[in-house]
Amino acid sequence: MEFLQKMKLSAGANYDLCSSKVAFLVWEVWKARNLAIYQQTIPNPILVIRKANLMELEFGELSEQPAKHTTTVSRLASRVTWRPPLQDWIKSNVDATFIGAQSVGAVAAVFRDHNGSLLSGINSTIVAGSPLAAEALAIRADLIMSQNFLMQKIIIESDNQILIQALKSHASIAEIQVVLDDIHHLARIIPSCGFIWVPREANSLAHEVAKLTRQGTLH
Repeated sequence: MEFLQKMKLSAGANYDLCSSKVAFLVWEVWKARNLAIYQQTIPNPILVIRKANLMELEFGELSEQPAKHTTTVSRLASRVTWRPPLQDWIKSNVDATFIGAQSVGAVAAVFRDHNGSLLSGINSTIVAGSPLAAEALAIRADLIMSQNFLMQKIIIESDNQILIQALKSHASIAEIQVVLDDIHHLARIIPSCGFIWVPREANSLAHEVAKLTRQGTLH
Protein backbone atom coordinates (compact mmCIF):
# COMPACT_ATOMS: atom_id res chain seq x y z
CA MET A 1 0.00 0.00 0.00
CA GLU A 2 2.91 2.34 0.73
CA PHE A 3 4.29 1.59 -2.73
CA LEU A 4 0.92 2.37 -4.34
CA GLN A 5 0.68 5.64 -2.43
CA LYS A 6 4.09 6.71 -3.76
CA MET A 7 3.05 5.66 -7.25
CA LYS A 8 -0.10 7.75 -6.98
CA LEU A 9 1.98 10.82 -6.27
CA SER A 10 4.45 10.24 -9.09
CA ALA A 11 2.22 8.73 -11.81
CA GLY A 12 -0.50 11.37 -11.73
CA ALA A 13 -3.08 10.76 -14.48
CA ASN A 14 -1.40 7.45 -15.38
CA TYR A 15 -1.96 5.98 -11.91
CA ASP A 16 -4.73 3.57 -12.98
CA LEU A 17 -2.58 2.18 -15.79
CA CYS A 18 0.50 1.80 -13.60
CA SER A 19 -1.35 0.24 -10.68
CA SER A 20 -3.06 -2.28 -12.94
CA LYS A 21 0.33 -3.36 -14.30
CA VAL A 22 1.53 -3.94 -10.75
CA ALA A 23 -1.62 -5.85 -9.85
CA PHE A 24 -1.41 -8.22 -12.83
CA LEU A 25 2.29 -8.80 -12.24
CA VAL A 26 1.79 -9.57 -8.53
CA TRP A 27 -1.05 -11.95 -9.43
CA GLU A 28 1.18 -13.88 -11.86
CA VAL A 29 4.07 -13.94 -9.37
CA TRP A 30 1.72 -15.44 -6.77
CA LYS A 31 0.53 -18.12 -9.22
CA ALA A 32 4.13 -18.97 -10.18
CA ARG A 33 4.99 -19.28 -6.49
CA ASN A 34 2.10 -21.70 -5.95
CA LEU A 35 3.25 -23.83 -8.89
CA ALA A 36 6.79 -23.86 -7.49
CA ILE A 37 5.60 -24.93 -4.04
CA TYR A 38 2.87 -27.43 -4.91
CA GLN A 39 4.03 -28.80 -8.28
CA GLN A 40 7.80 -28.28 -7.87
CA THR A 41 8.09 -26.28 -11.09
CA ILE A 42 11.02 -23.93 -11.70
CA PRO A 43 9.81 -20.30 -11.87
CA ASN A 44 10.48 -18.49 -15.15
CA PRO A 45 10.53 -14.70 -14.56
CA ILE A 46 10.29 -13.84 -18.28
CA LEU A 47 7.25 -16.11 -18.69
CA VAL A 48 5.64 -14.53 -15.61
CA ILE A 49 6.06 -11.06 -17.13
CA ARG A 50 4.65 -12.17 -20.49
CA LYS A 51 1.62 -13.76 -18.85
CA ALA A 52 1.01 -10.60 -16.82
CA ASN A 53 1.15 -8.51 -20.00
CA LEU A 54 -1.28 -10.83 -21.74
CA MET A 55 -3.69 -10.75 -18.81
CA GLU A 56 -3.56 -6.95 -18.86
CA LEU A 57 -4.26 -7.00 -22.61
CA GLU A 58 -7.23 -9.33 -22.15
CA PHE A 59 -8.59 -7.13 -19.35
CA GLY A 60 -8.17 -4.05 -21.55
CA GLU A 61 -10.14 -5.66 -24.37
CA LEU A 62 -12.99 -6.54 -22.04
CA SER A 63 -13.05 -3.14 -20.37
CA GLU A 64 -13.33 -1.43 -23.77
CA GLN A 65 -16.70 -3.09 -24.37
CA PRO A 66 -19.61 -0.71 -23.67
CA ALA A 67 -21.45 -1.46 -20.47
CA LYS A 68 -24.99 -1.94 -21.75
CA HIS A 69 -27.63 -3.55 -19.60
CA THR A 70 -30.67 -5.44 -20.81
CA THR A 71 -33.54 -7.33 -19.28
CA THR A 72 -33.54 -10.25 -21.70
CA VAL A 73 -30.87 -12.86 -22.32
CA SER A 74 -31.67 -12.96 -26.04
CA ARG A 75 -30.85 -9.28 -26.50
CA LEU A 76 -27.57 -9.77 -24.64
CA ALA A 77 -26.60 -12.77 -26.76
CA SER A 78 -27.33 -10.89 -29.97
CA ARG A 79 -24.52 -8.42 -29.17
CA VAL A 80 -21.86 -11.11 -28.75
CA THR A 81 -19.61 -10.81 -31.81
CA TRP A 82 -16.00 -11.33 -32.77
CA ARG A 83 -13.75 -8.46 -31.73
CA PRO A 84 -10.48 -7.59 -33.53
CA PRO A 85 -7.23 -7.62 -31.54
CA LEU A 86 -5.14 -4.58 -30.78
CA GLN A 87 -2.76 -3.29 -33.46
CA ASP A 88 0.32 -5.48 -34.07
CA TRP A 89 -1.49 -8.48 -32.60
CA ILE A 90 -3.01 -11.43 -34.45
CA LYS A 91 -6.13 -13.18 -33.23
CA SER A 92 -6.70 -16.82 -34.06
CA ASN A 93 -10.04 -18.51 -33.49
CA VAL A 94 -10.06 -22.29 -33.21
CA ASP A 95 -12.81 -24.88 -33.07
CA ALA A 96 -13.37 -28.61 -33.54
CA THR A 97 -16.22 -30.94 -34.36
CA PHE A 98 -16.44 -34.52 -33.08
CA ILE A 99 -18.46 -37.64 -33.86
CA GLY A 100 -18.35 -39.87 -30.79
CA ALA A 101 -19.57 -43.05 -32.48
CA GLN A 102 -16.68 -42.97 -34.95
CA SER A 103 -14.06 -41.15 -32.81
CA VAL A 104 -13.38 -38.76 -35.70
CA GLY A 105 -13.81 -35.07 -36.26
CA ALA A 106 -12.28 -31.97 -37.78
CA VAL A 107 -10.32 -28.97 -36.55
CA ALA A 108 -10.07 -25.44 -37.88
CA ALA A 109 -8.21 -22.22 -37.10
CA VAL A 110 -8.54 -18.79 -38.71
CA PHE A 111 -6.05 -15.95 -38.30
CA ARG A 112 -7.14 -12.30 -38.50
CA ASP A 113 -5.41 -8.97 -37.87
CA HIS A 114 -6.54 -5.81 -36.07
CA ASN A 115 -8.53 -4.76 -39.14
CA GLY A 116 -10.44 -8.04 -39.15
CA SER A 117 -8.73 -9.11 -42.38
CA LEU A 118 -8.30 -12.84 -42.86
CA LEU A 119 -4.56 -13.64 -42.94
CA SER A 120 -4.55 -17.41 -43.13
CA GLY A 121 -6.22 -20.55 -41.87
CA ILE A 122 -5.81 -24.26 -41.33
CA ASN A 123 -8.24 -27.19 -41.32
CA SER A 124 -7.96 -30.98 -41.22
CA THR A 125 -9.79 -34.13 -40.23
CA ILE A 126 -8.66 -35.86 -37.03
CA VAL A 127 -9.04 -38.97 -34.89
CA ALA A 128 -9.82 -38.16 -31.26
CA GLY A 129 -11.24 -39.76 -28.16
CA SER A 130 -13.54 -36.95 -27.01
CA PRO A 131 -14.74 -33.42 -27.85
CA LEU A 132 -12.18 -32.05 -25.37
CA ALA A 133 -9.36 -33.94 -27.08
CA ALA A 134 -10.52 -32.62 -30.46
CA GLU A 135 -10.44 -29.02 -29.18
CA ALA A 136 -6.96 -29.55 -27.74
CA LEU A 137 -5.73 -30.90 -31.07
CA ALA A 138 -7.16 -27.79 -32.76
CA ILE A 139 -5.17 -25.48 -30.50
CA ARG A 140 -2.00 -27.53 -31.00
CA ALA A 141 -2.40 -27.30 -34.79
CA ASP A 142 -2.98 -23.55 -34.42
CA LEU A 143 0.24 -23.09 -32.45
CA ILE A 144 2.29 -25.16 -34.89
CA MET A 145 1.11 -22.92 -37.73
CA SER A 146 1.76 -19.79 -35.64
CA GLN A 147 5.30 -20.94 -35.00
CA ASN A 148 5.87 -21.82 -38.67
CA PHE A 149 4.82 -18.29 -39.64
CA LEU A 150 7.03 -16.78 -36.90
CA MET A 151 4.12 -14.93 -35.32
CA GLN A 152 5.22 -12.75 -32.40
CA LYS A 153 1.97 -11.62 -30.75
CA ILE A 154 -1.03 -13.91 -30.95
CA ILE A 155 -4.26 -14.38 -29.02
CA ILE A 156 -5.97 -17.75 -29.39
CA GLU A 157 -9.72 -17.83 -28.78
CA SER A 158 -11.79 -20.96 -28.21
CA ASP A 159 -15.35 -21.57 -27.02
CA ASN A 160 -14.28 -24.57 -24.90
CA GLN A 161 -14.19 -23.10 -21.40
CA ILE A 162 -12.79 -26.19 -19.66
CA LEU A 163 -9.79 -26.33 -22.00
CA ILE A 164 -9.03 -22.60 -21.83
CA GLN A 165 -9.23 -22.60 -18.02
CA ALA A 166 -6.86 -25.57 -17.87
CA LEU A 167 -4.37 -23.84 -20.18
CA LYS A 168 -4.48 -20.56 -18.28
CA SER A 169 -4.07 -22.22 -14.86
CA HIS A 170 -1.68 -24.97 -16.03
CA ALA A 171 -4.09 -27.53 -14.60
CA SER A 172 -3.67 -31.21 -15.41
CA ILE A 173 -6.25 -33.21 -17.38
CA ALA A 174 -5.15 -36.84 -17.62
CA GLU A 175 -7.21 -37.55 -20.74
CA ILE A 176 -5.34 -34.96 -22.83
CA GLN A 177 -2.21 -34.30 -20.77
CA VAL A 178 0.20 -35.18 -23.57
CA VAL A 179 -1.46 -32.66 -25.89
CA LEU A 180 -1.60 -30.05 -23.11
CA ASP A 181 2.16 -30.45 -22.59
CA ASP A 182 2.70 -29.93 -26.33
CA ILE A 183 0.54 -26.80 -26.26
CA HIS A 184 2.46 -25.29 -23.34
CA HIS A 185 5.78 -26.05 -25.01
CA LEU A 186 4.71 -24.45 -28.29
CA ALA A 187 3.24 -21.40 -26.53
CA ARG A 188 6.52 -20.76 -24.69
CA ILE A 189 8.36 -20.50 -28.00
CA ILE A 190 6.13 -17.65 -29.20
CA PRO A 191 7.18 -14.33 -27.55
CA SER A 192 3.60 -13.27 -26.66
CA CYS A 193 0.86 -15.88 -26.70
CA GLY A 194 -2.39 -15.92 -24.74
CA PHE A 195 -5.56 -18.00 -24.51
CA ILE A 196 -9.05 -16.52 -24.16
CA TRP A 197 -12.46 -18.16 -23.84
CA VAL A 198 -15.25 -16.71 -25.96
CA PRO A 199 -18.89 -17.79 -26.40
CA ARG A 200 -19.83 -19.70 -29.54
CA GLU A 201 -21.33 -16.55 -31.12
CA ALA A 202 -17.88 -14.93 -31.15
CA ASN A 203 -16.26 -18.05 -32.61
CA SER A 204 -18.65 -18.64 -35.49
CA LEU A 205 -16.17 -18.53 -38.39
CA ALA A 206 -13.89 -21.24 -36.95
CA HIS A 207 -16.95 -23.29 -36.01
CA GLU A 208 -18.34 -23.11 -39.55
CA VAL A 209 -15.00 -24.08 -41.12
CA ALA A 210 -14.65 -27.08 -38.78
CA LYS A 211 -18.22 -28.19 -39.48
CA LEU A 212 -17.86 -27.97 -43.26
CA THR A 213 -14.49 -29.74 -43.07
CA ARG A 214 -16.06 -32.67 -41.22
CA GLN A 215 -18.88 -32.80 -43.75
CA GLY A 216 -16.45 -32.65 -46.66
CA THR A 217 -18.26 -29.65 -48.16
CA LEU A 218 -15.75 -26.84 -47.53
CA HIS A 219 -14.98 -24.97 -50.75
